[in-house]
Amino acid sequence: MHNPVFEAVRTVLAVREYQDREVSPEIVRRVAEAAHLTASSTNLQPWHFIVVRERETLRRLGQLMRHGPYIAGSAFALVVAYERESRFGVSDASRAIQSMILAAWGDGVGSNWTGFTGITDVARELGIPDEYDVLAVVPFGYPARAVGRGRKKRKPLGEVVSSERFGQPFS
Repeated sequence: MHNPVFEAVRTVLAVREYQDREVSPEIVRRVAEAAHLTASSTNLQPWHFIVVRERETLRRLGQLMRHGPYIAGSAFALVVAYERESRFGVSDASRAIQSMILAAWGDGVGSNWTGFTGITDVARELGIPDEYDVLAVVPFGYPARAVGRGRKKRKPLGEVVSSERFGQPFS
């Protein structure tokens, strides 16, 4: 039986180079909705997402993110912030990021997670209130070149998955 969700998980790869091509508003909305619809611990939804499409703001984000200068070349980005006081904020926002990445991939749009908490320069740039911490900036766009869908370097399943107890073979 074909499972499109598993297929997206199996084939998604990090994309850091993008075509100079817009992504339709429908797809941008679907990616944002994927974040919004993600499950959240006790349904508190301790997050806020900012869709950035303006070219100059994307360039500025690329300058601010030490490990993400390629944000400047993306079609759009989502800035993911979470409530600092939330016990589940990082976990819930992380889940939302994965939902966005998979939803985009299903539409042929690539992405890559950049940053991990404490991104204060981005928070200041976008006027994010102090009660939030920026977890990540996630750029999106059509891959600049063909990507090897599904060709991943992973440890064998038996090395990272056990059955019933740690170290018991999983089959």
